[in-house]
Amino acid sequence: MSIVFRIATAADDRDGPIATINARQLAAFRSLLRAEGSRLGLALIDPDDDEETPLAYSFEARVCPLALASMARVFDFAADVIAVLDEAQFRSRRVSFYRSRPDGPVAMRPSITSDLGVEMDLASGNAYALLESLGLRPDSVGELPVAEVRKRLDNPAVRRRMREQNIDHYADRLERLIATAETDDSSRFEWA
Repeated sequence: MSIVFRIATAADDRDGPIATINARQLAAFRSLLRAEGSRLGLALIDPDDDEETPLAYSFEARVCPLALASMARVFDFAADVIAVLDEAQFRSRRVSFYRSRPDGPVAMRPSITSDLGVEMDLASGNAYALLESLGLRPDSVGELPVAEVRKRLDNPAVRRRMREQNIDHYADRLERLIATAETDDSSRFEWA
């Protein structure tokens, strides 16, 4: 079992836009992502793929490094697709593709994963040790305001506890994750 640590905002508490696309558009979008990823030197598809991979319907894509117009063109400038891409770029999130049933249509929506993919997926033992070092109860689900996590990371006692539990190598990853948070009050550090 593992626990994922991520940054959430008030926007995560509401349903975002969803668009329905067809397999031809999905294949064209994957080709665009591969070409642009190669040009930029970035992996834009997660899980990573290559041209020999059969068309997969369940993956996430980084869209922030790309121009909205070039992506929208692949989908014939459909308003619902533009809404999904715009929301994902505005919130610095990836776009998630999926089918709700094997023969159903392909859907896309903003993902809960950040564009940079800085979320931390830790084995439960390491996750509990991290929570304890932060002075929190080792629960498998919880949340804390980002400002509080920043304050705790600045505390030398927290760093000492991380070293004692041999998890201090997570401190840099945690700081990168916290750095992606907005400065508003809606940003929270959550785990599940």
